[in-house]
Amino acid sequence: MAKSILIIGEDPDQIDFDAPGAPPGMSAEKVMDGLNGSVARLEAAGHRATLLLTKDAATVGEQVHAALAGETYDVIVVGAGLRTLPPMAAQFERLMNVLHEEAPMAKLAFNTQPDDSDVAALRWI
Repeated sequence: MAKSILIIGEDPDQIDFDAPGAPPGMSAEKVMDGLNGSVARLEAAGHRATLLLTKDAATVGEQVHAALAGETYDVIVVGAGLRTLPPMAAQFERLMNVLHEEAPMAKLAFNTQPDDSDVAALRWI
């Protein structure tokens, strides 16, 4: 049975990969390659996968609200960069509260890197 997955991550063009705590050797291109690969593998397995790249803490609520409008997701994957990088704390907090309010039935999954977002989602399918 096909499932619907939303993968949420910080727009890699907004990430300072030289900041303390940033994963060594990571780049915007590697992030996008990993996320796109995860989406492709989920789609190849017959699921519907959508990618949402958030911009900042001030607009994350609006972005997630728009992504959830009229859609029901079985699983929502939240990217490691949003959860683990100290500058993302306020954005992660807002994101989690919007998800709690607007997608209470969706399973939440957490990747460890962009290219294992599909593995995280599949744990809950």
